[in-house]
Amino acid sequence: MNTKNILRNIAFITLALGANTGTFAQNGMKAAAATEEKLPAGTTVVMETLNELSSGNMSVGMSVPLRVKYDVIVKGKVLIKGGAMASGQVTSLEQRGGMGKKGSFTMRPTVAQAVDGQMIVLTNGGASMAGEGKTGSSVALAAVVSPLFLLKKGKDATLPPGYEMQGTVANAADVSLAGL
Repeated sequence: MNTKNILRNIAFITLALGANTGTFAQNGMKAAAATEEKLPAGTTVVMETLNELSSGNMSVGMSVPLRVKYDVIVKGKVLIKGGAMASGQVTSLEQRGGMGKKGSFTMRPTVAQAVDGQMIVLTNGGASMAGEGKTGSSVALAAVVSPLFLLKKGKDATLPPGYEMQGTVANAADVSLAGL
């Protein structure tokens, strides 16, 4: 083989490898794109309380631990796994008080964890709970029997463990499925 043929073969092999590498790179980019899925805004996420919640031991702004109850599936892919961590926040609170005033609170979900670990911001939904009030009976008993019945307190508002609530995804998010 002469030098000219050798150089021609090297050029041919280089071009062939370059073309194959380009094809591989394009296929690799398609594969990378397929490992990400968009979680649309407005997607419903169902969560549940982990512990009993009571207006007697809460404060406005307090973070409340929650758990995602069901898988959130988009185009056949799980983007938020059932059992994933989630969180809510107490938005209003009324402590129980004298004259039978009942306790109450409102909370809303704030975030849920996607399968890639990112925290997805939630909006809407939540829970509102009021305790049992005894204002009427306290005033009536105070008028008939004793003014001390005005000191009778209402009940705290409570939510049991496993109480279900919904939130919706606030903003669309790209969730990575690589490595799952």
